[in-house]
Amino acid sequence: MDNCTSGPTRLAVIMACHNRRSHTLACLRALEQQTLDGEVTLSVFLLDDGSTDGTSQAVGEEFPDVRILPGDGSLYWNRGMFQSFSAAIEQGFDYYLWLNDDSILYPNALQTLIRSHRLLSQQGDGASIIGSAMQDPDTGAFSYGGVRRHRSKLGRVRLERIAPTDELTPCHATNGNCVLIPDAVVRKVGNLDPVFLHRWGDHDYCFRALKAGCTVWLAPGYLGQCKENPIAGTWEDRSLPALERIRKLNSPQGMQFHDYAIYMRRHRGPWWPAHLLWPYVKIALQTLKP
Repeated sequence: MDNCTSGPTRLAVIMACHNRRSHTLACLRALEQQTLDGEVTLSVFLLDDGSTDGTSQAVGEEFPDVRILPGDGSLYWNRGMFQSFSAAIEQGFDYYLWLNDDSILYPNALQTLIRSHRLLSQQGDGASIIGSAMQDPDTGAFSYGGVRRHRSKLGRVRLERIAPTDELTPCHATNGNCVLIPDAVVRKVGNLDPVFLHRWGDHDYCFRALKAGCTVWLAPGYLGQCKENPIAGTWEDRSLPALERIRKLNSPQGMQFHDYAIYMRRHRGPWWPAHLLWPYVKIALQTLKP
């Protein structure tokens, strides 16, 4: 999917997928329709984590320029993205774009992200991560975007979700749906941390970037569509038995205690043990409540 043979701006698109062939293809089609300023070369690195629904074959037939990396089904999002990111970093690019395969970008998404970074660079802030806000395709409601940290006088850290405005909005972290990372950030922070299996890697990367002297922003406006993950069938589903909720809480798609503990200890202040245990307390309280 190289838009041109050469150009001043080289962008690597970092993706991971597993058994969502229709989503992955729709995402790549939207990526192919991007409106870009000048010469921008897109190189896609897709980690297929052991899909059995023909994803790799379908992508290879429709998008032969996509570099498909094989996984065995055990990598999940963060470790899959880590491998894609590693392959791209080895080649070296001006920009790296995390892109979830269930996110459908609007035609101006990449243009907005690159323009935003160039504006920040002109202001002396070249080491800046820029995230994208997503909206529900059915309702248009805010689904994913930025995160801002608030620390109380007692040291308790609270996270606030940030919806987009008409301008670049400073934040502390961003969801990994569509995130532009310039090479200046990669040189300071490196790759995602593979200690995390599925969740937490995107926020952890942003928080580590802040500690390294980088900044994090949310791009203006909505740049695409992505449905928010439903509660039904997850640990937050109150219709499930308590033991089943705890099992789902400790699964890769849930909190996964080991990964959650590392994330909390790193980034949630001295109250992190309380935050770590709260989901279990929540399940217990909701089970006891009539």
